[in-house]
Amino acid sequence: MSHRPTQVKRPPAWLRRLSNDAARGIVADEFHAPIGCHFYQNSQDNEWEVSIFVSATEVVGGPMDGRQLPLQVQLDIVHVMNLFDETPTIYWQSEALADDDELAQHISFEGMAHGYRIWLRILKEPPSGTGPGRLLHTQSGEMETLW
Repeated sequence: MSHRPTQVKRPPAWLRRLSNDAARGIVADEFHAPIGCHFYQNSQDNEWEVSIFVSATEVVGGPMDGRQLPLQVQLDIVHVMNLFDETPTIYWQSEALADDDELAQHISFEGMAHGYRIWLRILKEPPSGTGPGRLLHTQSGEMETLW
């Protein structure tokens, strides 16, 4: 997508709650990396677009220095569906549709929530250009949360 509407700096309280509740649908063990969220209000379509993703973990030191560890993402789809006022339309995108498709593989939910049109996407991987959410230091074995 090359056209991006003006970004709102801080989401309304109801959208923060919705995003946090949707993120709770990500089924992961206690060691998963931080969860990120991008959003903007598309005033042309009168719709809020929200993308949620588990951040990457980058290795620091050792032979794998700089590599990002693979993500394990599972989603409780019924949990996310129940956040909408009515049953949302659900789509699964198996791969990026174009070279500039930053969302790539994801599941999307479209419908009304809190009286607003919502297009919620839960991504398999963070969007390109998103830095790691944590670091794994190989010498100490410690995890450092960045955001």
